[in-house]
Amino acid sequence: MIDQEAIVQTLSTNHFGKKVFSFDSIDSTNTFAKNVERIIAPHGTVVIAEEQTAGRGRLQRNWRSTKGENLLFTVILYPEFDVEKIVLLPFVGSLAVVDAIETVTGLTATCKWPNDVLINSKKICGMLLESSSGSAGIERIVLGIGVNVNQIEFSEELVGKASSLRIESGNNVDRIRLLQSILEALELRYHQLSSFPPVQILNDWKMKALLFGKKILVLEHECSFTATAIDVAEDGSLIIETGEGEKRNLFAGDVSLAYE
Repeated sequence: MIDQEAIVQTLSTNHFGKKVFSFDSIDSTNTFAKNVERIIAPHGTVVIAEEQTAGRGRLQRNWRSTKGENLLFTVILYPEFDVEKIVLLPFVGSLAVVDAIETVTGLTATCKWPNDVLINSKKICGMLLESSSGSAGIERIVLGIGVNVNQIEFSEELVGKASSLRIESGNNVDRIRLLQSILEALELRYHQLSSFPPVQILNDWKMKALLFGKKILVLEHECSFTATAIDVAEDGSLIIETGEGEKRNLFAGDVSLAYE
């Protein structure tokens, strides 16, 4: 089990990761994070596990991970800014992971809309953002992050689609150091989103994305079609142009480069 003290001891954040719930095995870190009482889980609390028995990704997909080799964690947030910025938290999360990967491993990572992180066009990290609302609106955000760190074997369906930092770098990666780096980058990016216009985060994200100007395959409501990725709007939607020349905003769905 990942040692809580090892995380906190040399962590240079103000809030993120200062409180940690660590588990050897749990159904889902997001589920725990949504239900834990706020009084014992302040802003920036991290819930981490070596194994999830019911881990989830976007679009109701299962998230499978070899026990003890990767990072599976959730950060609890109590945002004090408007919902217009809250919808951009997936961009904050993916940017923070890219920042940390490049700092710790030297590998070049890229972002894929809305919240995946890739290396050499293979998925390294996925995220699941969930919210809880009250009478005053959104009160709690849980940002679940799964990073393939030292895993070297993947199921047949994921071969060629997923990879890990160990495979891509050829070296074992210190999971504690990587986690600390992600939390430090996440706190900085969160502050950036909180304090400045959304365009700053979006411009940084677009610098790390490879989609724009390229043909993509869009899976939406069990239908698929090809389009060209044009831009990302300030509401977090992906602006695409269909084969008929129609421009539209994509708010949900899955995208990949058409040649993948």
